[in-house]
Amino acid sequence: MQGASMMVFWHQLLGALLLPPMLSMMLAAAGWMLLRKKPRMGGLALLGGLLSMYLLSIPQTAVWLAGQVERYPPLPLSALARVDAIVVLGGGKKPAPEYGRNEPSADTLGRLRYAAFLARASGKPVLVTGGAPLGGEAEGPIMARTLREDYGIAPRWVEARSNTTLENAALSAPLLREAGVKRIALVSQNWHLSRAAPFFSRQGFEVLPAPTGFIRYDGGGAFWWIPSGRAMQECHSLLRERLGSLFYRLKGGGGD
Repeated sequence: MQGASMMVFWHQLLGALLLPPMLSMMLAAAGWMLLRKKPRMGGLALLGGLLSMYLLSIPQTAVWLAGQVERYPPLPLSALARVDAIVVLGGGKKPAPEYGRNEPSADTLGRLRYAAFLARASGKPVLVTGGAPLGGEAEGPIMARTLREDYGIAPRWVEARSNTTLENAALSAPLLREAGVKRIALVSQNWHLSRAAPFFSRQGFEVLPAPTGFIRYDGGGAFWWIPSGRAMQECHSLLRERLGSLFYRLKGGGGD
């Protein structure tokens, strides 16, 4: 917990209680405890918990949920001609013993790879933004290092104090304004951009969403009904994003 944001901690804890798999487990546990005194109600709760655990761990559900959350089509490279900068949102970091240092999480790495692709295609400068919501080294410098060492792209700006998507926008805005930036291509997972893009728009920027990490699966048919860890993680991310959007709407901060 040292150096971690308490606000992020409480958001994480609340999300764990309101999202699968914890929510499904609590429903099933409640049903199990009710079986003796109220067998009908307990049986329904137990069945509901087990069924939701199954449905929220299969590709078919992940694809359906993605259809509700992923709003933006792939960005045409020609559209980059009208932006002044490429902004990449941090999506987490992790200890990497094999490198002896922290490295970007899978989500962050996907964003960086796509940002490097866009930067090479357009020659536009890059801003990376990400603090240390869980403590330790900030994401921004890790992202900048990865872009330089792995992709040969040196970011012009590095923002390293933000702990939330809202702060990504608020703390990146002064850096961009000082350089005269008015139009940005915003890089993140497609499911994240419907919440992230309005935060940057409210800072006065014209935002061109640049989605990556589309939730897609090979095969189809019966394969999409077989549970997998990947599908469970993606269902969790999609539902968490919906919950985050609802939270900001209730606060009057938009994000949808």
